[in-house]
Amino acid sequence: MPKHLILLTVLVSISFSTGLWAQGPGKRAYMAAENFRKQNKCQDAIMQYDEAIKAEPTNYRYYFQRGKCEYKLNRIEEAINSFQFTIDYQADFTPAYSLLAKIYKDQKDYANAVYNYEQAARYERNSGRKVQYLLLLVNLLLKEERVADARRHIERARDLDPTNPNILFYTAEIATLSEDWEGARRAYEKALTSDRLKEASPTEQAKYYYGLGVALSKLGDSAGARRAWSKANFGPYKDLIAQQVMQASHVHYYKVAVSYYLNGEYEEANAFVDEALALQRNFSSGYILKGKIAYKSGNARQALTHYQRAMEMEANPQKKAKILRMMAQMQLADDNYADALSTLAQITEVIPQAANSSDLLSLKARAEYGARRYAEATTTLQALMNTGLDTKARAKYSFMLGMAARRTGDMELAREAFQNAMYGPYKPAAKAELDKLPSRG
Repeated sequence: MPKHLILLTVLVSISFSTGLWAQGPGKRAYMAAENFRKQNKCQDAIMQYDEAIKAEPTNYRYYFQRGKCEYKLNRIEEAINSFQFTIDYQADFTPAYSLLAKIYKDQKDYANAVYNYEQAARYERNSGRKVQYLLLLVNLLLKEERVADARRHIERARDLDPTNPNILFYTAEIATLSEDWEGARRAYEKALTSDRLKEASPTEQAKYYYGLGVALSKLGDSAGARRAWSKANFGPYKDLIAQQVMQASHVHYYKVAVSYYLNGEYEEANAFVDEALALQRNFSSGYILKGKIAYKSGNARQALTHYQRAMEMEANPQKKAKILRMMAQMQLADDNYADALSTLAQITEVIPQAANSSDLLSLKARAEYGARRYAEATTTLQALMNTGLDTKARAKYSFMLGMAARRTGDMELAREAFQNAMYGPYKPAAKAELDKLPSRG
């Protein structure tokens, strides 16, 4: 999630007429409870609410008021029970859902927090409060990276209050997460031109100008980005803007380097990628490009060094595994089987579930076979056969399995494997190997 997301605070204030809240046999105890609550004597108040509930066990208002006192005393589980009784007896009482959502959010029980904010927004009749509940819900969903759900709820809020700057802010944030930079730009600009934000203080406007600058930068409008950032360049946004400016600069040099690389101009490409790395030393994509340049220039050892640096500084597990796979392929191409096996083992450390993928098993089998570790290759190849290979790949690796099995003395496995390799370019060799095998006794 972007770090500059605001945390909306909704204070739910409820003022009910005492006469409306207590007209039945629990009235006397309820009135006493309210007096104690106003004096901040919550324990005494709870005792009186309990008396009121005994007299009127289905009066949801008594449970709600008791729950507020329990919450104030930090008796959280009791408060949850009281608020749950409230909505059991009055399913559309939104303040109870709101307080339940807040409790669950504090407990990091986000599934229950989301559910209760959804219920509060569902039943709330006041459009202003409904929007507040929806914004709290969207904020939580974005923290959980549930972008599609957040988009659905922000659209509901926008239907109710289309010029609300906070709604437009979240609309822009959702567009940013989807890399819809044009959509983000429009939402930020619309928020900044709304009457409600025109008169706001610079500190209130800063997050909008910062986000607008990011969107403009991504759209290639550097001048527009700088103008936007100049209106947000203070407080927490100052460092964020500095990072964005640096990132935009090093990405520019990187893109120029890629252009030269694709045209086979490796010396120029290397010079520009060095410029990018001078601005951003921990730029893993830059080192990957340097690795590709080195490999194309015939220096495989240097290429591996660059890939290693890229892998070490990459935080994303998927990207890290991708770099390791590239390294393993280069090591296999250079017949460096021991190092290839070591590199492949690192992939399974980064992403354990990759160990059983056909891609990794095939690379591992090739490395084991090349290293003459035929027994291990046999085991790996048998696992590979269970991953749903196409006909051509199955023939290829069946032939390798047959060769490995023959070298370990398992003639029956070899025979079966060579029979499975009787396809396409592997058929002649598989037949020749079958002819060499001793006949069954």
